[in-house]
Formats: sequence, structure tokens, C-alpha cells
Amino acid sequence: MDKNRAWSLLQEMSFVRVAGSKEDLKTANILKAHCDEAGVPAVIEEFEIENAVITEATLEVLEPEHCSFPVIGIGKTPNTKKDGAIGGFKYIENALDSNLTDVKDKIVLVNGPRLMPPTMKKLAEKGALGYILTGGDFYEEDSIKKELRPTSAFGDDNPLPGIKIHMDDAEKLVRCNPVKVRMVLKNRKKKETAHNVIATIEGSDLKDEVIIFSAHCDSVPYSKGSWDNATGSVTVMELMHYFNKHRPRRTMKFLWCGAEEIGLVGSRKYCETHKDELDKVIFNINFDMTGVTLGYEHVCCSCSEETMHAIQYLANIENYPLDIELGMYSSDSSSFARAGVPACTFARLNPRGGAQIHNHHDNMDHLDPDSFMITANFVAKFGDQIGNAAVNPIPRKFAEKVTKAIEEQKRFFPGAEKGEKKPSEKKEEKPAKKSAGKAAKK
Repeated sequence: MDKNRAWSLLQEMSFVRVAGSKEDLKTANILKAHCDEAGVPAVIEEFEIENAVITEATLEVLEPEHCSFPVIGIGKTPNTKKDGAIGGFKYIENALDSNLTDVKDKIVLVNGPRLMPPTMKKLAEKGALGYILTGGDFYEEDSIKKELRPTSAFGDDNPLPGIKIHMDDAEKLVRCNPVKVRMVLKNRKKKETAHNVIATIEGSDLKDEVIIFSAHCDSVPYSKGSWDNATGSVTVMELMHYFNKHRPRRTMKFLWCGAEEIGLVGSRKYCETHKDELDKVIFNINFDMTGVTLGYEHVCCSCSEETMHAIQYLANIENYPLDIELGMYSSDSSSFARAGVPACTFARLNPRGGAQIHNHHDNMDHLDPDSFMITANFVAKFGDQIGNAAVNPIPRKFAEKVTKAIEEQKRFFPGAEKGEKKPSEKKEEKPAKKSAGKAAKK
């Protein structure tokens, strides 16, 4: 393991890398070049994604006094009529049933960056005209308030147009007691190409059993994504270097996933494309944000309790302080768990008030080469153990808590499991909740 080599690649990858952009392909080529140079040839797999192009998004109060607010559109929701959607206004808070008693012919304001499909369906059935979601927080600096993260609705059958407003402006909107408002949304879907990168080190006598190390390599708009998730990508690269030098008995694959930030698309595509190979995959070890100077080590286990306890046991032996839990993390490990493969995500997360993601502050300022190696060094030891064990130590089963989380996700996102195999016991954005550093993700 070489922290200087890792730091150099981290610097090389610190640029905005939005899924489907030319920078997306640049990232894939950088990763492939490093693999090829190390003597572990990599392949780039293209896959199609559907991004939203917002051409117009506005919100104005017509009565009692005219005013307007800056907003962004929510992609994959219906366009309003040419003159917009005009109606009353209601703040429905968390959209509980008791909030929805009087939404007919109104545009509603809802807390939070996402609206679950069942709630959207209820709003449509009750006659709402459209919805407004909130983003950001009161205490952000002004430059970040202009960086509301673009959002697309879940699925393709969304009945209502949607827009997003910053938290500051949402408060002003409520306080002006609107009687009549107008929202305009015009958007279209655009097909683009994203990329996964895959390198393989074949095992010796147990080569038919496979361990996959993964991390996503895309970023969100405005963000260089140094922490989220160039660090995870570089961790996978360092592990590839390590196991290229210390050849394992089992085959190891190194997977850099594209389009994670728009719904774990790259890892889902990998599981769909390679579904006939997943029976050989005994474990997925994913990384999503490592290397932050002030932070703590965390792992979310989408696997059996036995596997979680084994990780904790080794952590204690190695004096590796670890916050560990069972659940489904909002990262690529969840795609593997839904496909029936035991998985986990390692992260080094921030304390409250620490480093930030999903804005222009996600750069290298709060990262550190020595902190970066904390996660990588532990997982190299763990990977050595499972990669060279005489008998596969990872049960192909899931703890009850994980099974329930998988089924809950499939209930909300019924299309997500396409191409996935059902396990024998069976994911802003961290388990079904996400930990502090990732609270805004996905």
C-alpha cells in the first residue's frame, strides 16, 4: 500500500465528474490507464442512463402581493401547461394524511429533498396541481445556497410536476401567506452514456469464488467529489495494487461504478449485466468516502449477523475503532445485496460540523494521506483473510433487519430489482438511514 501513490491519484481525480458527461468518460479512462499500467488490464462497460434537462422552472406568488422565488426543476416529472400551473398554496409539512385534507387545486410545499411515490400518488388523487420540495439549510454560506442539487423523481410514472426551493426561500414563502401561486416547469429526458470500469485478478486454486471491491467514481454537479467519492475509488485502486502483489486464492474483481449519484445506476447495471456470474460472488466490499482527517470509521453490513461479528472481531484484534451496524447503505453495496450477494460499505465519516459533500467544499482541503490509509490497511487484512481462507467464511444469507430493508426498498422502488436474483434470505441518500456524512445523498 502506497499513500503517496494514492494521494497522487486522488489529486488526479478531483474534478467534477457528473454521470453521462465527458468528464465521466475521462474518469473511466484514468482508472483504466492506472490498472493497465499496473499489469491488471481493465475493461470499460458502457451503459445508458436517462438524465433530465430542465429548460424552465419558476415560482411566483400572484396574490395577495406579487413576488417570485428562485427554484430548480425536478426532472422526470410532468411539464406544466404553457402558462404554468396556477392555484392555491398549502404547506403540508411531512405530508401526513392529516396534512392532505385540503390540497385540491393547490400547489403544495413539502419538507425534504425527496417525495416518495406513494405520497405523490395520494397528492394526485386528492387533486393537487404540483409540489415544491426543500433543499439546503438556513446556515449555509450564500455561495452554497445557489447550488441546490438537481433532483429527478423516482420512476417514470410521476403524476405531478415538481420543483425545489432553498430552505431560506421556503420559509419566506410560507411567511408571505400566499393565496394564489404559479409554478412553471419544462423539462425533457435525455439519453446519455455512463461507464463502469472492471479489473480482475484471478485466484489460484479457489478462483471460482469471487470477491468484488467497489466504489462509485462519479460526483454531483458543483462538486469535485474528492471525498465523495474519489477517496473510495482510490481505495479500490490501492487494494488492486496490494492483491496484485499478494496474489489471493480467490478471484478478486475491482469495480468502479458510474452513475451512483443518480440512483446507484452503475452497480445495478453491473448486477443486471453479470447476473449469471453473481452466484460465484461471495462478498462485495464497497467504499463510499474515506480519508477525511477528522472522522470516524464506519461500516454498514448488508449481510448476516455472523459476517458483521467477524468484521467486528477482526477490528478488535487489529485495534481498529469501528462503528458497525446492520442495514442498507445508500451506496453501491445495496445493489449487490438486492441481487442476493452479501455486501458491506466501509466509510470514514465526518463529525457534525466537519467536512461537507455535495457542494463546492468537497475538495481535498480536509483529506489526509495518513487518514486515507486507515480504512485501506484494515480492509487489506480483512480481504487477505476471506481471499485466502480454506473454506468460504461468508454465509450467503441476510440478517432479518437487512431482509426487511431490502423488501422496503423494493416496495418504494419497484423497478430497481430488474435483473436481480432473490436471495435465499433476504437496498439521500448510510443504512436505510444514512450516517451524518452522507445524510444528503441519493
